[in-house]
Amino acid sequence: MSISFIRFSLSVLVVSLPLTSAKSCRTEHGEDGVCISLQSCNALRSILKKSILFTSDRDLIRREMNKCSGEESKGLHCCKRERRQKIPKSYEDVKQSVQINLLPDQAECGGIGLNQMIYNGDEADLDQYPWTVLIKHNDDEDNEIFNCGGSLINKRYVLTAAHCIPNIAGVRLGEWDVRSDPDCIIVEGVKRCATPIIDVGIERISIHINYTRRISAGGKIDLALLRLNQDITFGNYVRPICLPAANFDIQPKPNRTMFVAGWGLTEESVKSSRKLYADLKSVDLDECRRLLNAPLIKIDDTIICALGSDGKDSCQGDSGGPLMEASKTELGVFLRGIISKGLSCGSPIPGFYTNVRKQLDWIVSNMEQ
Repeated sequence: MSISFIRFSLSVLVVSLPLTSAKSCRTEHGEDGVCISLQSCNALRSILKKSILFTSDRDLIRREMNKCSGEESKGLHCCKRERRQKIPKSYEDVKQSVQINLLPDQAECGGIGLNQMIYNGDEADLDQYPWTVLIKHNDDEDNEIFNCGGSLINKRYVLTAAHCIPNIAGVRLGEWDVRSDPDCIIVEGVKRCATPIIDVGIERISIHINYTRRISAGGKIDLALLRLNQDITFGNYVRPICLPAANFDIQPKPNRTMFVAGWGLTEESVKSSRKLYADLKSVDLDECRRLLNAPLIKIDDTIICALGSDGKDSCQGDSGGPLMEASKTELGVFLRGIISKGLSCGSPIPGFYTNVRKQLDWIVSNMEQ
């Protein structure tokens, strides 16, 4: 039986959302520019970091914003279009050298954001799943779009799917609604706002040596580790998720409640502007093989199978995002899997998630201070 796989993202997440309308402009210095958020513009951010901000500096920033005025461009500024930087990437195996433990302790990770409750997903709260990141890609016209998700695991590293790596441009942290910055909600008549989003570059990419896009091949570990180009400060809206410790079972017990989150395709086949989440159930590997009914596809403990009810699922645009499990004994939320592949959004066939516990040695040994 031949089965064609698609990129899998949160089933109620969305599809490639543009970071901006990619409106072109001309900066005050006559340079080719694009309308983007102030946080994403290195040239204007450097001005704001001055110890003394002169009236001329404020006027310059205001003029650059006026060039991008309009209802759909609210808060955007004309910024010099930067040339795409080539990010070093390599295929890595488990390192044998002894590594310092760079993972955060449980006081810092996984303690916020799991309400019991994106295909048919619910809208996440403003500070829910603060480890979820959006991954930026460059399209054929060199515009930046969101095509995948990821999970922050310490102050410098993000885990995502290896198939999300082509044309990767950077990551965004602290996001909830891609249409606004900062994000705000009204609760019982009181306005509550998150901290501004953080757009960060990527210093280096490590891809699992056994990754291949063909899941029927021997090597199929859809996993990549992104080293960010700066340290991240944690807070209520940006913090890492815990990784499963060595004492965790390799496979979650069958029918265990799991959660996915992201901005992927919704059941209306459009990308969600806001972060969504959905609950799934883990599926025993033998049962997963039976439901899939595709002998040529190798299903082993390098993956976790999970299935939602009532159409809940992960979908395009969610690829690379987290499959999460709440542990009552360990008192935290843990990254159990990386959204990898599935047959279709909301399908009765389980989706595939790269097993993080199985790859713990690879992850830890490829991290640096």
